[in-house]
Amino acid sequence: MNITEKKEEIIKTLQQTDDEKLIDDMYELLYTEQAFEEFELNDLPDSLQQKLNRALEDYKSGNYITHEQMKEKIKSWGVSY
Repeated sequence: MNITEKKEEIIKTLQQTDDEKLIDDMYELLYTEQAFEEFELNDLPDSLQQKLNRALEDYKSGNYITHEQMKEKIKSWGVSY
């Protein structure tokens, strides 16, 4: 299946589904940063809000490692899981 066929299949599936979880998951996948920005922190304690804001800034600036990178780092420590 080529890329055009895949895109058409995805669009068709999304247009025909009533599965809210599927639509929410696709939205999060496509608009991850926007989902973070829409997240309300007001109900959390101030200290936690500050930590989450720092983490969000780190994410936006690219200051993070992926799960795969972390697994490799752990392997380099000689730890297996």
